[in-house]
Amino acid sequence: MVYEAELLLASVRGQRRVPYVGFHTGYKQTKLNADEIVAAIALRPRFANYHSYSRKVGTRNAQAIAKLCLAALGKISANKIDDVRLAIGSMAVTPLRLRRTEASLLGREWSPALVRDARQALESEVAPIDDIRSSAAYRIHVAGNLLQEFVESLFAREQVSAEHAQ
Repeated sequence: MVYEAELLLASVRGQRRVPYVGFHTGYKQTKLNADEIVAAIALRPRFANYHSYSRKVGTRNAQAIAKLCLAALGKISANKIDDVRLAIGSMAVTPLRLRRTEASLLGREWSPALVRDARQALESEVAPIDDIRSSAAYRIHVAGNLLQEFVESLFAREQVSAEHAQ
């Protein structure tokens, strides 16, 4: 979602491209037809200079369904967030792009208020599921922690880049 990926779906009838955003239509439902497979994933090269972040939270590191996952891309210019993209999985019945949370970060410099405001935006933007894997309250708390970790890593990376440029 954060990379604006397109899926190449193939069947004996031919191929078609589908944007990944909107591919998931409901719980265990997608735009994939019964006779199709995902043959390829196409990513745009425009995000090559972005800081990328992805985290999956689960009971084990491998072969476990995620309790929550976050993917993020960010770019800083003049010590401010120039562009940011956030997507979250296992928060709701389908993966979500967090556009309001992204908007709360754009154009801002690092500060504790930035993280607080972003966490509040995230909390107001999602309606977490409450299921056997995790509670809604847990999902909100962990999502805020992952968001904070991403924002901190984005500014830390920019500081390191600036120090190397000197």
